[in-house]
Amino acid sequence: MKKNFIYALVGCLAFSLAACSDDPLDATSKHVYGPDENPYLKTDLAATISTTQEFPVQRIDVAQEIKLADYADVFHAQLGMTVDEAVNAMSNGSVVFYPINVNLGQWMRNTAPTKGTHGWHFNSAGGLCDASSAAYSVEFDAAKKAVVVSCNPNIPLGGPYTFNVGFAIDNGYNFDDHVRISNSFVVTDPSKIVTNVTLAAADWAAGYIEFANYKDAIETCMGMTLAEFNEAANSNYDGPMALYLVDANGTWDPNWEATDAYYTANGLGYWLTSKSTPVAWAGDDMTYYIETYDGGIAFGRASGSAYNGKTIPVRFVYTMKDDHSRYIEFIVSVVME
Repeated sequence: MKKNFIYALVGCLAFSLAACSDDPLDATSKHVYGPDENPYLKTDLAATISTTQEFPVQRIDVAQEIKLADYADVFHAQLGMTVDEAVNAMSNGSVVFYPINVNLGQWMRNTAPTKGTHGWHFNSAGGLCDASSAAYSVEFDAAKKAVVVSCNPNIPLGGPYTFNVGFAIDNGYNFDDHVRISNSFVVTDPSKIVTNVTLAAADWAAGYIEFANYKDAIETCMGMTLAEFNEAANSNYDGPMALYLVDANGTWDPNWEATDAYYTANGLGYWLTSKSTPVAWAGDDMTYYIETYDGGIAFGRASGSAYNGKTIPVRFVYTMKDDHSRYIEFIVSVVME
């Protein structure tokens, strides 16, 4: 009996020593993160919203938004809140918004905002930085209920550029109940369309470029639907759109004016010389024309053209008169059979 008592006493002593261990593996509850610590990121695919964006370089100054309303179901499932409730809860700190470092697996709670109240600047490698070395910024706009992504005008073409930010319930212990936004975007230059058109060896022979073949580029660069673009391009010289010729150096024709006196063919169009400069009807070296029509661009030869077997390059842009950052450029090889 005495022997059994000794064994029991030794067992209890061993258990008590184990319970007092400093080894974190022996912990029986989660670590409570203090105000000076960055909480760990709990991996949860159901809580992660993956988004992609494309920034055309000619409209690089136009910010893009990730609207929370588009992911209301995720907010409800992960936070138990509507989007409005989550945004309102930010005012008392019960819901927080921070950048996330996925390599460290941490919420960057102790990195103060560098843009506005809820925004940070990022360098091209995706690291947090100050405004002077930023490639882009990410900011939560409570009024818009959107995460706003803005690019520095000097951000290099390409990518992908990435960031992770998130909303979390601050329960005083961790950020396990959260919604994470994992975004990837690229900077592109879809504004230049390189193509060709062939004109048969016959008087007034015509060829066409269809706008629909370049729908994605047009809508991206012009910030409008293909139908809206087509309508504006066919609204004649007094409409909202203009057609510039572009020289070999990429300079838009400085002599352009929004009057029908400058256009020498129908609508937004020109009769051109063999060097692709504007010429009046029946003028010297009148070689071919370009004209905007419903759905595209028409090309046609003049009668008796002397340029059979030649290829004539021409460049031109469609742009909005009140916003030259919205444009699409065509670089066309006109093949004279």
